[in-house]
Amino acid sequence: MLARLIVGLFKGLLVGVLVGYGLAAAGLTATWLAYIAAVVMGMLLALVAGKPIWAKDARIEVGMKAAAGAVIAPLLLLAVRSLIHVGLPFDPTSLPGLASLSAEGLTLGTFSVTAFAMVAAALAAFYDADNSPTPESQATASGKGATKSNPQRIEAGAPNLNVEDDVDAAESESVQQKRRS
Repeated sequence: MLARLIVGLFKGLLVGVLVGYGLAAAGLTATWLAYIAAVVMGMLLALVAGKPIWAKDARIEVGMKAAAGAVIAPLLLLAVRSLIHVGLPFDPTSLPGLASLSAEGLTLGTFSVTAFAMVAAALAAFYDADNSPTPESQATASGKGATKSNPQRIEAGAPNLNVEDDVDAAESESVQQKRRS
C-alpha cells in the first residue's frame, strides 16, 4: 500500500505542476479560473490515478472518482489558498515563461504551481492508496494463480441440458417404438 501511495503522490505532483505551471505561464491568475481548473484537474486525476479508465471494468469506478474529484479538488484548493501562508523558497520569476509574474506576496498556497501540486498530490495519493488490486492480479503476482479455475459448478448426475441431444434421443426412441409395433 505504501508503494501505491508514493506512486499516487508522484502522479499527482506531475499533473498538479503541469496544470499550475500552464495557468501561471499563460498569465491566467483569476481566482475563479483557478477553481475551474481545479475541477478539470480533479476529473483528469480520476482518469489516471487509482484504477485507470482503460482497465477492465473500471468505467463506473472512474466516473465516480471523477465526480468526487470535481467536488473535492476545488475545496482542497480553497483550503490550501486560505491556510498555507508560507513564503516561496525560490524566486518564481526565474522559471521559464514566468518572468512577467510578480513574485511579491506569493506564498506556497497562492502560487498556482505549488498550490495545484499540493492538491493533486493529496487527491492522487488517496486514489492510488484506495486502489486495492483484484484477487486475480494478487494471485498472478505471487505466482499462485498460474491456472485459471472455472467457476461453473457441475453436479454429479445432473440431467443433460443439451436440447439437440434430447431431440435426437426422443427421435430414436420413437423409431424404436415403431419397429416394435
